[in-house]
Amino acid sequence: MFPPPSLQVSSVLEYGRIVIYTTSLRVVRTTFERCELVRKIFQNHRVKFEEKNIALNSEYGKELDERCRRVGEIPSLPVVFIEGQYLGGAEKILSMNESGELQDLLTKIEKVQHPHECLSCGGFGFIPCSACHGSKMSVFRNCFTDSFKALKCTACNENGLQRCKSCLS
Repeated sequence: MFPPPSLQVSSVLEYGRIVIYTTSLRVVRTTFERCELVRKIFQNHRVKFEEKNIALNSEYGKELDERCRRVGEIPSLPVVFIEGQYLGGAEKILSMNESGELQDLLTKIEKVQHPHECLSCGGFGFIPCSACHGSKMSVFRNCFTDSFKALKCTACNENGLQRCKSCLS
C-alpha cells in the first residue's frame, strides 16, 4: 500500500532534511525545555535541521496540525520529521539518542562543520519587518490629498516578522 500523494510529495521535498516544530514561548516550562532538549540533541550531532517555531509564525502551527492529522498523531511540541517521515517528540528522540538509533538515522543528513548563529537574527530565522519595523502597519500617503492612512502591512506575518534573508539557503 502506497502513502497518499500528499505524503509522497512532502517526503520527496524533505529528502535528506530534518524539520523540527518547536516553540520559544516559555509559558509552559516543560514544553519549552523539551524543545530546547531536542534542539541540543541535533546540534550535538552536528546535523543541519530546519526549526519551525510556531510562536513566531502561525503558518507553521497550521502546517504542523495538517502533518500530524495525516499520520494520526496529536501534535505535542516538539515534533520531529526526518526526510518527511514523522519520527516523534522529545521522549522518542531522547530514547533513540540514548540507544544509538538516532545516529543511524542521521547518516544521510547533511553535516554542519562549524555550527554558528546567524548574526542577523540570532538563530531564530525571523527579523522585524523592514517595511513596518514590526508594527504590522504600513503608512500610505494619498498623493491627491496629502493625507496619510495606516494599512495592515503585507510584507510581514501576524507578529510583524519576516524570514531572515541571511538564513535562507
